[in-house]
Amino acid sequence: MKNGKIKKHFRMRPMMIVFLGFLVVMFAGALILALPISNTDGKWMSFPNAIFWAMNGVCGTGLTVSSTALTFTGFGQAVLLLLIQFGGLGFMTMATLVFLIIRKRITLKDRIVIQEALGQEEIKGVVRLVRNIIIMTAVIEFVGAVLLTPFFCLQNGAIGIWQALFNSVSAFCNAGFDVLGTPVNPYASLTDYNNSSGILLIICFIAILGAFGFPVINDILKCRFKFRRYRFHTKVVLIVTAVLMGFGTLFFFVSEFNSAAFAKLNGGEKFLNSIFQSVTASSTAGFSAVDQTQLSSAGKIFSCVLMFIGASPCSTGGGIKTSTFAVLVLMGLSGLRGKDEIVIGKHSISHKNGLRAVTVVMLASALILSGVSVICAADGIAASHVFFDTISAFTTAGLSMGLAPTLSALSLFVLDIVMFIGRLGPLSVGLMFTKQDRSAIKFPPANIMIG
Repeated sequence: MKNGKIKKHFRMRPMMIVFLGFLVVMFAGALILALPISNTDGKWMSFPNAIFWAMNGVCGTGLTVSSTALTFTGFGQAVLLLLIQFGGLGFMTMATLVFLIIRKRITLKDRIVIQEALGQEEIKGVVRLVRNIIIMTAVIEFVGAVLLTPFFCLQNGAIGIWQALFNSVSAFCNAGFDVLGTPVNPYASLTDYNNSSGILLIICFIAILGAFGFPVINDILKCRFKFRRYRFHTKVVLIVTAVLMGFGTLFFFVSEFNSAAFAKLNGGEKFLNSIFQSVTASSTAGFSAVDQTQLSSAGKIFSCVLMFIGASPCSTGGGIKTSTFAVLVLMGLSGLRGKDEIVIGKHSISHKNGLRAVTVVMLASALILSGVSVICAADGIAASHVFFDTISAFTTAGLSMGLAPTLSALSLFVLDIVMFIGRLGPLSVGLMFTKQDRSAIKFPPANIMIG
């Protein structure tokens, strides 16, 4: 076999490079988190738990087997924060940052991988987009930390500076990790601050920016907040996000008004926490201002729906994405009206995008149901709680019924797989292992009865 054929045979697809990059960083992070220096008890952490922590970090999920604040030393928390930041920005964005710092030439192959990782249609301008992503991230997280610092310092002293920085990064990366746990309330998250409009609204704002996606933020800034000039994708994301979060707020305010979760809150605080629950679920931010186990059945189900839809493409959040949800809704409306095209406004959406949207939902559903089945069989836990946490893992949300500390090593491994595929995207993972059909052959149409 000649050299050219050897190179062609071993050439990796762009998404495979991203896939392997995430795995390498995850294993390296797990090794460091397992070290005695990273843990408050001064002992080695078990390998399954270390893998679970690292996977949660790079995937920005926030499911935990123990309290972050009580488990890790300052060094361990800093390592976890770096994993969260890596997960939020993505492997190729971080790699490009390193290339820019050391002034390494970014080749055409590198640009192709960046294009695939960021989901861009054109290769032109991808390096500039990465620069903008890094700058936007640094500015948003810094401003968020500055705004949160007075609130945390007022209550917790100087350690509040670290808490503000950690929670700002975690919120923008929609990770849901926090360092606010105490011996009395180890899994506190933001439950001790559910009456603080300042903290909750700041976290909401940071999480929403992370959920919009970098191309959307870039477009908004480029067009100077003029809606008419926004790209079609930006308009869809903004409208769908506003509708989901607005409807979610009203839903939670009504369904949870008399629930155990909101029992100790007054009217204004109930509305504030309705906003927060809607945002944290739909952006897959994963912070909890109320005990998720105390939500009503309707509240738990709707939280699952919002998490499943999730954030937007090329964002720090998970889920099937708002644009996918929009395409599915439009497909349904077109089908009801007997149209052959998927139309929104004066634009038509290709059938290829429609098929991709359906494929994403089918793969996501199959993955979640498979995960739930294995965990229920392995640990004998109620399917309703497992379903909630498995959806949270797939969507990298981090909202939880508190199951992770009680799960076996096998169940934790299943959640690892679910959240890893959810972070990379089920469609992207599927495309890595399937051969693309490049055939130009067209077959005659066939009618199949539907419904």
